[in-house]
Amino acid sequence: MIIAGFLPPIGIFLSSIPSSVIGGVLLVIMGQIVVSGFEMIAKAGFTPRNKLIAALSLAFGVGFTTSGEAGIWANFPVFVQSIFSQNVVSVMFVTALLLDLLLPKNIEE
Repeated sequence: MIIAGFLPPIGIFLSSIPSSVIGGVLLVIMGQIVVSGFEMIAKAGFTPRNKLIAALSLAFGVGFTTSGEAGIWANFPVFVQSIFSQNVVSVMFVTALLLDLLLPKNIEE
């Protein structure tokens, strides 16, 4: 994309691609990213601890997608709002990181 910015013919070509085609490509790319994530979880093993971390991270990610409408972020400092209110991936990352650090390594079922 940086090269396309410096070479107008490439930029013109890329901007001429219909938004429906870009949407289809984006759908495939996001699907591949999700499958890669599942693959990483499978390599780490489906231990109760790993399943809990993955489940809570996904739940927070899905839950916080609607939190912008609820005004939850208005109670936080501007710095926190700028990082988390528009970026659900960062919420999921911080949740997974904290759970990995805080949960004991051997959780029983």
